[in-house]
Amino acid sequence: MPPGVTAQPRETGARALAWGCQLLLLVLGLGLGACKHGPSPAELRGAEYLIRKVEFEGNERFKPGELHEYLELRPTERLPPQRYWFYEGLIPIDSERLVALYHAHGYFEADVVDVRVDHIERKRKRERKKRVDLTFVIEEGPLTRVGAVQLRWPEGPAVGPSREQRSTAFARAPSVDPADIAKLISIEVDDPFEVPAINRSAAAVRERLRQAGYPYASVEHLARVSPEAQTASVDFEVRPGPFMRIGELEITGLATVPERPVRVELERLIGRPYSPALVQQIEQRTYALGVFSTVTIDQQPSDRSNVTLNADQTGTLDLEIAVKESDPQRIRVGVGLGFEPNRWDQRVSARYSHENLFRALYRLRLTARAGYAELPNLIQPQAHGPFAEIDLHAEKKGLLEKHLVWTLEPKLELGIEQGYQYWSSSHRFGLSRFFTRWVQLRLNHTLRYVNFFSISPTLRTQDTFLSLDFRDPYIISAVGLGATVFAVDQIAAPNQGAVIGIDYQVAGGPFGGQYDFQEITPFVRLYWRPIERLQIAARARVGLIFPFGDQPGAPIDLRSYLGGTDTVRGWGLRRLSPRVDDCEPGENYRDGTCTSIPVGGNTAVLANVEVRVRTWKQLWVAGFVDGGDVQAGVASFVPKEWNYSAGGGLRYDTPIGKFRLDVGFRLNDTPLSEGEPIWALHFGLGESF
Repeated sequence: MPPGVTAQPRETGARALAWGCQLLLLVLGLGLGACKHGPSPAELRGAEYLIRKVEFEGNERFKPGELHEYLELRPTERLPPQRYWFYEGLIPIDSERLVALYHAHGYFEADVVDVRVDHIERKRKRERKKRVDLTFVIEEGPLTRVGAVQLRWPEGPAVGPSREQRSTAFARAPSVDPADIAKLISIEVDDPFEVPAINRSAAAVRERLRQAGYPYASVEHLARVSPEAQTASVDFEVRPGPFMRIGELEITGLATVPERPVRVELERLIGRPYSPALVQQIEQRTYALGVFSTVTIDQQPSDRSNVTLNADQTGTLDLEIAVKESDPQRIRVGVGLGFEPNRWDQRVSARYSHENLFRALYRLRLTARAGYAELPNLIQPQAHGPFAEIDLHAEKKGLLEKHLVWTLEPKLELGIEQGYQYWSSSHRFGLSRFFTRWVQLRLNHTLRYVNFFSISPTLRTQDTFLSLDFRDPYIISAVGLGATVFAVDQIAAPNQGAVIGIDYQVAGGPFGGQYDFQEITPFVRLYWRPIERLQIAARARVGLIFPFGDQPGAPIDLRSYLGGTDTVRGWGLRRLSPRVDDCEPGENYRDGTCTSIPVGGNTAVLANVEVRVRTWKQLWVAGFVDGGDVQAGVASFVPKEWNYSAGGGLRYDTPIGKFRLDVGFRLNDTPLSEGEPIWALHFGLGESF
């Protein structure tokens, strides 16, 4: 078999279809035989024998399962259930496929010297099918090894801007230096001569050049085999072609969506080095507008001979972005069950969204949710009541300045927590802007009114407990500032990189309201994905509340809490917090005769490390270690009292989001863990961070 040609495994689409049919009928109790009616296609073609086993003799380079993938004559399988029939005419075809496979891996004298067909006697009368066993006898012969490897540049090394000129903030451009390109060649002298390894090396070099701005890069490889010496020399010829940048962008297919805001999302990419990754980023940014059902990008011109270069040997590629608008209005209705160790709830929700209001890309999202909650659970509710929420989110980008995003979020809420119920109304007005792709700044103002009811007498008697200053009702007015650096590959669902930021909020003081406090929250999130199926993620966050002024303190519902599906797993929702016992005389929370009410703190620390592995299709398994603590004091850190938990869980990607089920176990005992369960089960939607 000539170098550069590889044998291909047999298609498995029909097997998957048959497996699904038979598995469905098996579940229904109808038996595997019910998947067909009458003779099978194989029987109609004259097949008489089922293949029971296919074995090999003389094979050392490949395992039997690897060889089966290249055969038409395969053993009948139970899982997935699949029958294979014996046709004598396929023996020479399969023998040729095996020989081609060995040739592609350096065994040029390999041959199939015999194929034995053994007919199996039927041991039971009810065995209606005749069966055969096949044995392929293989002589592998000597292995050809690599004698020399050369990397040539017939047109010279890559030209164009230097690596420093091609790099951007937080994104080092790939190197195209010949010495670095040579490191991508994975085969070395004395390695087995294998065509797949040669193909992988050529593909790696070609991909590096294309990602670096050389879309016309080509890599050819030639192998010269010496049968007598049992060696082969391999030559790679690299032609990088011209360096290209993104040129003009032509947007077609717009009907109701204005063109200007689409161009605003893409204009920063004009002039960047062309690469498949950048084209994908253009596609993602266009989809992110939420108003297109399809986005197709065509490269112009496609022929290298039409490229015009400047004095720096640099050209431009114009792109045509063909879009198809989707229906901007959506309505979603659903029901759900939420559960934490200390809270169960049943809810129904509805959402109406419009992504192109007034045909000017005003975004509107109206969400309504209602349900009933039981604390701690449905079976033994110690507190229970309804909850509801109506949330309006309006957003517009481009008013006053083309990159400025304006948001308006009024909200009405009825809620229940341990120790109290409440209703509230709030209004949040915000501005945000990205400076380059990496840095986002935010400014917002929040006005919130809260009225408590069904308040536990325990809280009524704790007017100054831990600076709680319980006030009912209250009004809070706060201004917030935030800055985030997104040094990641993609903002929505990062795979690699870091997100670093800080949020600052000041309430009361010159802004009015009944509480005066400042809150500072620095945070960092890290992501690393060494291979496609593995991701490691980490997070650290500190929350600091500083009371000040004439009305120092923070309201009970806005103080710091940890525990639950998104913070320290192994703890119930908001249970990792200073608490007060809600007990009658003679009762004790620690022996389970009464409960306690979390009242929050002024200092919180949180850290998480999580390993995520994709196992099958969209199913992921994860292991995690969490740590955190909440203290009542201001800037109070007590490392010896920090709480740790560990556990694992499952994640499954669906069209509506990633469902997550985690179980966490506490690893140590602290003053806050007294009377708390040692483990907790959590269900959530989306990643925890």
